[in-house]
Amino acid sequence: MLQYHIAVCDDERFAADAIASAAERELSRRGAGVDIEVYTALEELAKRMDSVGFDLVLLDIEMPGIDGIQFGRALREIGFGTDIVYVSNSEERVFESLSLRPLGFVRKSHFNADMADAMETFVRERRKQSANRTITLKMVHAMGTFDIDDITYVEAHRREKTVHLANGRTEEVLTTLDEMGEKLAPYGFFRVHKGFLVNFAHVRQVTPQGFVVGKDTVPIGRSKVSEARHAYMDYLNNKNAIML
Repeated sequence: MLQYHIAVCDDERFAADAIASAAERELSRRGAGVDIEVYTALEELAKRMDSVGFDLVLLDIEMPGIDGIQFGRALREIGFGTDIVYVSNSEERVFESLSLRPLGFVRKSHFNADMADAMETFVRERRKQSANRTITLKMVHAMGTFDIDDITYVEAHRREKTVHLANGRTEEVLTTLDEMGEKLAPYGFFRVHKGFLVNFAHVRQVTPQGFVVGKDTVPIGRSKVSEARHAYMDYLNNKNAIML
């Protein structure tokens, strides 16, 4: 089963809960599992996104202070590729949002039909992505395309980023760890440390020192220990792994 991590933000709690319920219902109809987090303030969502990648965010446009379009623009400016669906009564602002490449726009006046269309589009696009399990990264003199399943972990030291591959080879890339973490999160990768991104599929063991990947041990940041271990357990559960 496809499994997605989604955030909903609307300053009115009852509206946020209704959006979350409708999204979960439509995704379930399409054979997808979903973990939804609900927020009533963009500031709270922004803090969460500092450490957790979402596959999709559903945003109200009209909110106090920074509105949904300003928030979406900030996400794009810092390189977040998270899919965005706007949910709003402000139909006249559809065109204002187009430059942010939103996945869809749900009008509250046509809520059920638009939500069904938006979730259908989301699942269809994600299935296309999963069928093409490659990632293209910036390198010193070219662009390099890697098979995602071959990447065991990525290491960053200052401006140097090293991609470690299952065959023991390494490649230096210029793409930031933030960008890679965002793009690879749907494929079982997790930012376990400010300088490391690990592919859970290649983890052989979890020790007090970190995740054992091949012959290497990828350290877990002090502030990430609980979150990283829970994320790994969730990954195993979603894969129906047998744990003894």
